[in-house]
Amino acid sequence: MYLEYIVGPVLALLLGMKFSDYKIKEAEKSHMMIERRLEALEKSNEEAPKKMLAMQVPVAQAVKKINEQLGL
Repeated sequence: MYLEYIVGPVLALLLGMKFSDYKIKEAEKSHMMIERRLEALEKSNEEAPKKMLAMQVPVAQAVKKINEQLGL
């Protein structure tokens, strides 16, 4: 007779707990993905100056040869 006064709130509590758990896990996945992107970005930032220098060295050598040929 008064069973619905007990079952309703308990059921609502259980559904709310399940939904909260789902949202927490979803947020953790998102957080981990953002961390991975950040680590990749930091790694690429460390490698960028090395790559730029590697690209500039042949150009500088070519300019030096041209200047020697022109007598500058």
